Amino acid sequence: MKSLIAAFIALTLTLLLYSSQAQTGLSDTTQRADTAGSAKTGRGSPSTPASGSITSSPPDDEFNVFLWGLGTAFVCIVIGATLAGSLIATLFLLSVFLLVSAGVLSVGVLVGFYRRSVAAGFRTVLMIACIGGGMLCGAIAFWLINRIFDIHLLPLTALLTGALSGLVGGLLLGITLFSIIRLFLNYCKKRMAF
Repeated sequence: MKSLIAAFIALTLTLLLYSSQAQTGLSDTTQRADTAGSAKTGRGSPSTPASGSITSSPPDDEFNVFLWGLGTAFVCIVIGATLAGSLIATLFLLSVFLLVSAGVLSVGVLVGFYRRSVAAGFRTVLMIACIGGGMLCGAIAFWLINRIFDIHLLPLTALLTGALSGLVGGLLLGITLFSIIRLFLNYCKKRMAF
């Protein structure tokens, strides 16, 4: 993160330095051309160019604004992509840590070894994760529904009812996800087979 900030500061300073040099260099060149033209002909003031001298055009400030906008957009995209990638990696590592600490992955590996099937181990991990997540989400959701709509249930009753409904929903979700993943993998095997 510090290197990104340093790169952004360096880009900003470079663009500011370039734009200030371009503007002062152009006005300095115009004045030298004007004085040289009036010195050759002996007439005219330094601000009015003589015939045959180099005429200048006004500085193109919009080009510098375009470069500034392009550089800023690039840096913002880089910072956003870095933050999004870091968030995804952190969430993935956190979920793996939670699954390992809860023993879900160990149970999945043991079931896979016992049945001598990777699919059985994966199905076990998927079912336990879906049921646990469903119970947690169901308990929280039903507790919130009880609080918002004032159903007059005890908080413990609301939590247990939500956990039971989440258990059933998580079981159905696990079965559905496993079936979808199995169908997708079978489809991919058929497409990859020559």
